[in-house]
Amino acid sequence: MVKTHTFYWTVLGLVALNTLCVAIVHHNQPHWLSVFLYYAEFLFLGLFLTEMCLKMYSLGPRLYFHSAFNRFDCGVIVGSIFEVMWGFFRPDMSFGISVLRALRLLRIFKITKYWASLRNLVVSLMNSMKSIISLIFLLFLFILVFALLGMQLFGGRFIFEDYTPTNFDTFPAAIMTVFQVWLNSIVLIE
Repeated sequence: MVKTHTFYWTVLGLVALNTLCVAIVHHNQPHWLSVFLYYAEFLFLGLFLTEMCLKMYSLGPRLYFHSAFNRFDCGVIVGSIFEVMWGFFRPDMSFGISVLRALRLLRIFKITKYWASLRNLVVSLMNSMKSIISLIFLLFLFILVFALLGMQLFGGRFIFEDYTPTNFDTFPAAIMTVFQVWLNSIVLIE
């Protein structure tokens, strides 16, 4: 049953609907939409949990966890359960739980199983990830060096009555200032 095309396309349809529900959240949305999305989140979590249990029962745990997509899907479901439980028990405390919600959007990569050109693109991106991480680390190193240089040259020199968060007085503020200057230079170049 879990290896049929009907089951797979049903799950992909659920993934598309879940992606749509996550994507339509916006500021000042109507109350009815918030209520609908709240209950839709539970519905999708239940459906994806059922899918995971069906696959685990049909394939067995060893064969289920042999697939990278199934391991990823299990991680997303566990993260979603954690998010729902955290929101239920501690609704007043949010520590960036929306990151877990955004991880659910990565389920859309299940499409790559049948779409060869997209699969090749994702494989190429994963192969180049090591170079990208090295580049990001090098960029952070430059930001770090220029933040320290800015603290030595400009730290405590520009004191205004109004507090400005872009200064070189403290290390975190210096890193943020260098990042803002770097980001502004990228925007101006384009």
